[in-house]
Amino acid sequence: MNQLSLSALVSCFKHGLKIFVREIVLECFKKVFRDFHRDWKRRLGPSQYDMIALAHPRCADDQLEPKETPRVDAHNSHTPILSIQGVNLLLIVIILGVASFSVLLPLSPAWALARGASEAAAGSVTTVLMASTIMTQFAMNKALRTFGWAKVLALGLIALGAPATLQALGTGSAAILISSALRGIGFGILTVGGATAIALLVPAARRGAAVGVYGLALALPQLLLMSSAPVLEQRFGSLAMTLIATLPLAGLVLVRPLGGILGRHAASDQAPADAGLSKQPSTFRLIAPSLLVLLIATSGGGAVLTFASQMALDAPSAAIMLLCLTGFATPTRWIFGVLSDRHDILKMITGLCVVLVLGMAALSIALSIGDPHTAQWTLYLGSVLLGLAYGGLQSTSLVLAFRRGGSTRLTRVSVLWNVSFDLGTGVGALAAGALATAAGFPFAFACLTALSLLGAMIALRRLYSSA
Repeated sequence: MNQLSLSALVSCFKHGLKIFVREIVLECFKKVFRDFHRDWKRRLGPSQYDMIALAHPRCADDQLEPKETPRVDAHNSHTPILSIQGVNLLLIVIILGVASFSVLLPLSPAWALARGASEAAAGSVTTVLMASTIMTQFAMNKALRTFGWAKVLALGLIALGAPATLQALGTGSAAILISSALRGIGFGILTVGGATAIALLVPAARRGAAVGVYGLALALPQLLLMSSAPVLEQRFGSLAMTLIATLPLAGLVLVRPLGGILGRHAASDQAPADAGLSKQPSTFRLIAPSLLVLLIATSGGGAVLTFASQMALDAPSAAIMLLCLTGFATPTRWIFGVLSDRHDILKMITGLCVVLVLGMAALSIALSIGDPHTAQWTLYLGSVLLGLAYGGLQSTSLVLAFRRGGSTRLTRVSVLWNVSFDLGTGVGALAAGALATAAGFPFAFACLTALSLLGAMIALRRLYSSA
């Protein structure tokens, strides 16, 4: 049974990786290649370009791109999000960064243990990483205004990729802690910068679809690499994992053109930013209900992601449980992002909150059932429901926060949203652990269910009253 489950997981991983590379990564690289070719032709001039084309026919226009490139209308709902200028560059940068983050997140604590660190020291690796991430996120608004997009994004990619070599070359756990702190800086820059950038690049009317695609680019590398990293290390070795972790350095070639595009969008959106801003409500006050919705969703997800192995009957059951959560959360981030442009977002958030509470209740009931078979399938059902809400509420809460905050507060909204995401994940895991230690996991998840219901009611009441 264990061997069958492992084979199924490997097969799902291979199939998902194939789709991910073909549908997103390759399309992004094709678009980037065409953009660079167009820019190369413009700089050379017609005469020099024609001479090169005669000498090397494969460099001619008819081999690389159509002779006339139609102008992309970003406001047209039929225009693919990937065709909008800068989106493809951003997604490649995000994919490279998140792949690096995801592959070392489960491996760094294990490497620290292998080098003689205590369990407490190994656990502090993730704590240091997330603490550094949150502190960096709070500094992003000022950093972007002071240094500009290109320099900040370059720093983020270097901070994520370069310190990965310390973990491979270092001999003690101190090198892992230092590199984790540096990588947290890079991850904080990419999370806030990515969410802000995708909102800048697309018109406000299409932000839902853009947030959905952005969420998919964030979630797929995590889905494919986080759970499979230990298996991949056993198969290919730690050197291969380190090479994957240095992938963000390859994205440095895209930083300059991406930074230029974002700088132009930021200048046009933030020109009137200071006009009357002091008389308006604070950004936190405007988007607090959206942040509360996100906090509820991520606290439940954080509890399950942390304690799945303790909740399930065995290791294969825990793996299936996590696959139900993350497997359904990944596509719903994209689906509900797209739907939020076309339908009433408050009704969608209401429905997702109901699904979230039902999922938490199912998990609580499953932990109290005496029959192992029934308990196992109830856990799977709860994980599926929680995964649907976990993914959908991430996209809808971000889209609604951007709407409530307005175009002049995109970076502030992104900072608060990302900090709330990390805070909810940590608080959910901490609360579940403390309550389970005191009275067991059934009591812990019953309390989390009640808190989720109460929080959802408060958040929805405030959302509808301020609509």
